[in-house]
Amino acid sequence: MKTTLGLLLVSTMIAVTACASSGPAAPPSVDVTGTWIGTWAYENVSVGSGDVRGTLKQSGSVVSGDFNVTGPVVNNVANVSGMVSGNTIRLESPSSGWLTVTGNQMTGKINGINVANVTLRKQ
Repeated sequence: MKTTLGLLLVSTMIAVTACASSGPAAPPSVDVTGTWIGTWAYENVSVGSGDVRGTLKQSGSVVSGDFNVTGPVVNNVANVSGMVSGNTIRLESPSSGWLTVTGNQMTGKINGINVANVTLRKQ
């Protein structure tokens, strides 16, 4: 269960369910390469919350990395991948989600068994 929750959170942090678009994705307006540290919390906080720390590497619009997700119900390392369009990251694996980058911070939701809110700061 810990592995599933960890993968779910990381995926949620770094992926969201893909939305249909009428045109091509915008080119990236941000570079998220680097170390990111922050917190996560399920929308129902009583189910769980914790810390997240990891490193992202961006090449064009492709982003990947490793994140350590910890909390009372999870302690997991997950490999994440996704796409950057404008200032938005669409996480695709191991969970889906959307993160919006504003300066040295990104926030968003990751989908899994439970939806988690994520806030990260670039170090």
